[in-house]
Amino acid sequence: MAGIPSPPLIREGDPQAPFLLTQYLQALNRMARSLTFLDSDGGFTDGRRALNIDAVWTAYVSNGTANTEDTGAHSLGRIPVGMFTGTPDKAASIYSGGTAWTATNIFLKASVATVTVRVLVF
Repeated sequence: MAGIPSPPLIREGDPQAPFLLTQYLQALNRMARSLTFLDSDGGFTDGRRALNIDAVWTAYVSNGTANTEDTGAHSLGRIPVGMFTGTPDKAASIYSGGTAWTATNIFLKASVATVTVRVLVF
């Protein structure tokens, strides 16, 4: 999963609707648990302290061919549930490559060749 998941497309009368909504809400819940502005005793804080977010920044440089998958190492220590991208050095879309992320690597694609960006993996 990369970024914020899109809500499911549900048509009226779809018998899968409860299942699809449950999956979507579970994905949002996983992300919310990783991105919190509550301190360890449950009090609300301003979110500037490192313990308030279970995430790491990692550098991503795409290869010389647009829209091809690259492997990026991260030090999160678990399988990420999402990512936010910083500002790339040129106009580009950064997106999940399709390979399942692991506790050590994420797999990304960029819409242009050789773009550099920092990615917050959570």
